Amino acid sequence: MERNKRAGHSMEMKPEARVTCQVMLAVLFTALFITAITFAGECQGFNLTGNVSERGKETVLLVNIVLFLMTVQAFQPHPQPCFQCPFDWIRYRGKCYYFSEVEGNWTSSQDNCSALDASLAMLDSMEDLSFIMRYKGISEHWIGLLREDEEQPWQWVNRSPLSHLFRIHGSGLCAYLDDNGLSSSQCSTERSWICNKHELQSSGKGNRLRRPPNLCVSSLGAAGRPSHAQISGAP
Repeated sequence: MERNKRAGHSMEMKPEARVTCQVMLAVLFTALFITAITFAGECQGFNLTGNVSERGKETVLLVNIVLFLMTVQAFQPHPQPCFQCPFDWIRYRGKCYYFSEVEGNWTSSQDNCSALDASLAMLDSMEDLSFIMRYKGISEHWIGLLREDEEQPWQWVNRSPLSHLFRIHGSGLCAYLDDNGLSSSQCSTERSWICNKHELQSSGKGNRLRRPPNLCVSSLGAAGRPSHAQISGAP
């Protein structure tokens, strides 16, 4: 159940469809406006038999051709930068998150994250904390927060200070996540862990990601986890 919860994803609404519709409406409005002006100007071109002048017919045909070409152009795909996460990671707010399925102490957990070109998770906001709490399941997970002793301030693994927005329960030296939020304990305790890193931009060449380079991930979600062979100390 925990894996299924993590594997779920919610689709993000993309702006491309809205832009295309807006372009189409603008094109149609412009075409109708030009056609109306053309017919208004060509009213004097009617002959006694009630036929439109040749010039009016050519103008209407030209408007239709322009409308067709603009419609085709509006639906042409426009290349955009593709940011993505490694296969089986979860993307959120510009970062990629990995939730381990094996356990280790704080130091080995950080080593495992480093082996994946990441670090134990660092949180920038309460939104990040809410996201992790939603996806971590029932297990306790190490994060990248520690202090040298009980009198020293908390720091993330990149040496940045802990924001006053976060409160940590307990008197330990290494921080982890439980159902109550941020807690601390001895660093030797074995727990699952969470890694994160910034998402990567795909150039389509020499891409090390296991996901196809032209496939952008625009939603939260993952379908499983990296194999245990990628994680040091795994059985």
